[in-house]
Order: sequence, then C-alpha cells, then structure tokens
Amino acid sequence: MNKNKRKNGLQGLWASRFYRVYFIAVSVALLAIAIGLIWLRGVVRDYETAQPVHAAKVVAELFERGDYDSLYAFDTSAQDAYNGDEAFYVDSLNQLTQGKAIGWREAFSSDPDEKKYTVTLDGDKFASFTLVPSGETTAHGNRLWQLGSVTTNVAVQEPDQPAQVQGDLENGVYSTFTVPTGYTVTVDGVTMTEQNVARAGIPVLPEGFLPSGLEGPTMVEYAYYASDAPAIAVTDDTGAAVEAVATADHAWRCEPKENEQMREQLSEAIVKLGERIAKYTVDDLSRDRIGCAPDSPAEAILKKFSNSWAPSHKSTRVVNPKVSEFYMISDECFTCHVSFDFVLTSRRENDYNYPTSYTLCVIKRKGKGALYNIIFH
Repeated sequence: MNKNKRKNGLQGLWASRFYRVYFIAVSVALLAIAIGLIWLRGVVRDYETAQPVHAAKVVAELFERGDYDSLYAFDTSAQDAYNGDEAFYVDSLNQLTQGKAIGWREAFSSDPDEKKYTVTLDGDKFASFTLVPSGETTAHGNRLWQLGSVTTNVAVQEPDQPAQVQGDLENGVYSTFTVPTGYTVTVDGVTMTEQNVARAGIPVLPEGFLPSGLEGPTMVEYAYYASDAPAIAVTDDTGAAVEAVATADHAWRCEPKENEQMREQLSEAIVKLGERIAKYTVDDLSRDRIGCAPDSPAEAILKKFSNSWAPSHKSTRVVNPKVSEFYMISDECFTCHVSFDFVLTSRRENDYNYPTSYTLCVIKRKGKGALYNIIFH
C-alpha cells in the first residue's frame, strides 16, 4: 500500500515537473516568436522607408506645389540658360504650369546608383529629375536617397523679351496647339510664330531611350487667345495638310509623321519580335532568342524581368497585331509601338487573353536588327 502511494506520488511529481517545463518552453517559444515578429516588422518598415519612391514623392510634390525656388539649385542647365535669373526661372515655370495637370513616373536608368523620373504636364514631358544615394543609411543598413539633379524641358526666353501670346486678349480663350517641330500652324487666319511658342523641343520619346548621339522627333507648343471654336490649319514640313485633334478643352495636337513605307516593310518582323518578347515573359523562350544588342538597356531590362507570373499553359498565339508610331531615327535605328492580344491556351483548352504592347528601339548590328531598348506598357 505504501509502495503504491509512493509510486503514485512520484508519477504525479514527474507529471507536474513535465507540464511545468512544457509550459515554460511553450511560453519561451511564444515570446521568441513575438520578439521575432516585432524585429521582422521593424526590418520590413526599415526597408520600405528606404525605397527611393518616397524621396521621389517628395520631389514630385515640389513640382505639384510650384515650389520652383527649391528646384532651381538642382537645375544647372536652367541656371545657364536663364543667366542665373532665378526669379525669371520661377515666374516662367509658374506661367507654364498654371491650370495644367502635373504628373510623374519612373524612367529607366541603367545605373544602379541613380534613379530617373519623368515629370509631365497634361501628359507631355516637361521635366525630369534624378535621385542619388545620400550617403546615409537606415538602422538596418538600407541606403537612403536624395535629389540629384533637375532638368526642365521648356523654351527659354530672354528676361527682357518675354513670350507674347497674341490673339483676342479680351474675348478670346487661351488655347494651345502642340505640333511636330517644323510644322506650320494657322489659327483664325493668323500664323503662329516664335512669339507664340510656349514650349519648344518637347521630346516624343522618353529620355535615354535612344542610343547616345541620336535624337528623336520633337514637338512645339504654341499658345494663342483664339475664338471659342477656332479655325485651325496645320501643314507639315512638306506643305501637306495635317489634321489637328482636340486632346482637351482648348488644346489641339498633331502627332509626328510616321515613315509608312518602312513601317509596312518591317511590320511582320516587328510583330515577330514582339511575339518573341511575349513568349520570353511566360518562360516559353530563352532571352538569347530575342536578339538584344549586347550591353543594351533592353538586355538589362529583360534580365531583371520576372516571368513567375505566367500561368500554366499549353500554347500561345498572337491576335490582332498592330504596328504604329514608327519613326526612322537614322539609317540604322528606328522606334515603334507594337501591340497585340497575347492568348495563352491552357491544357484544358481554355483561352486567356493578355493585351500586350511595347515601345521598341531597334538598331542595325552586323546587318541585322537588334533590340536596343524596350518599354513595357
């Protein structure tokens, strides 16, 4: 009897100790998990804080607020162009941006130590800025970014010769007419001149999209106090009439002239190039089959591209291909926009349609076309 009691007592003691150790271990584990989650949350927050998009938003807000005094110190090209007259620089940009929508987006940069951004005015590029490492890091060693430079793409007028917007100043409506450089614009019987230029040299293609030394088409924006329904006549550099399309209230635009003959000749090859790129994005084709120029921006972009998004599929096909915005930059370089419906067929014979479009820059290399740059839309 005493032996059984002693045995039961020992068993109860061991059970008590076991559960005590067990609960202590569980408590320690939960505490460790809680501490780990707090640490992980701090690491994630630290990483997010260091992302360049936060610094970019701060700079973009300067444009949106019209705080051009703060931007002037970083716009070295404008300092030279405006002969150091900061007040005139600020006034010019305030007049230019008044009543217009300012936006911004990231641009491609092949330099890992520099981030590029484009600033738009009613959809057209009018400025850009870069971010560079500030030299400081976060608590977890992530580097922080700061404004590096600003470039404003605006027509420069001498301070003593401001732009003169002509027309019916009393009854007319402030209107803009954006056309390719070299085109002639007549509004209500009056031909636009340099005095009506609000902006000049507006690039059609993104900054850095072309190989060094090459220049793409540019646009000119004229301003005029026109009638509410103005008579507009536009002629290109050959004297041929061109249609001006309304893009907003009291704003008209003509797109640059395409090289239609070369577009027709190369359309089939361009669509095939677009299809190869699309197949690469769903892991159906290796990158070396695309035909990128060595050490080109396109090669760098495609190397970074992740095709993990691609659903399982049996086959692909291209439907409704279209080639547009075809510009011959030189005898050995052209740019274009290619779009199509990229259809993936699953193993159950279900079709999934992915509208796809790219802007391409193609150069001639060893007698063949090579992809130099690409923009995914």
